[in-house]
Amino acid sequence: MLRPFTYVILGWLLIALCGGLADVLGLSIVLPSTSAVVVAHAAFTGDRKVVPGLAVAVGLGYLEDLHQGAPVGALSLSFGIAFLVLHWAAGRLAVRGWTTRALVGLFAVVLVDAAMLLLLFALADAFGVRTEALVNTLVGLRWHALATALVAPPVWALFDRFFAVFRLDDRPPPPLHLDAR
Repeated sequence: MLRPFTYVILGWLLIALCGGLADVLGLSIVLPSTSAVVVAHAAFTGDRKVVPGLAVAVGLGYLEDLHQGAPVGALSLSFGIAFLVLHWAAGRLAVRGWTTRALVGLFAVVLVDAAMLLLLFALADAFGVRTEALVNTLVGLRWHALATALVAPPVWALFDRFFAVFRLDDRPPPPLHLDAR
């Protein structure tokens, strides 16, 4: 129970850090989705049970909804769908090294963005959003995806290290070998 809670708290801090740094640096379009990377980490390294990871995804999606001013529940649904796909993929793929972590982060953000855009296209009239504006956002999403792919390996390593240091890892610690020389 502590591991999912840690994902949400650290993910929330990363959302605030990314938004705060973007404001200070004057960035507006090239912001990475650290939450997508956190959800990918939860899917690939977390418990093989679906419910805790899905709760992390929906919780981070809700926090992103509040942070971005999106319709409440839209990003929660997108992150939930992305987690389910990533959880399925985690049973079939091994993630080792910075390159595959970047690719998984890229895949995660593409899933979240695709689900969000499909939802917004389906509900554009109800939300009062013009579909032309949604089509124009497709061009900017490539930079969003690139920024997420670049930030995925360090964020992944941060979570690996944090869970190892505080012994929140699901895996047992390696045996201690004492050399009597």
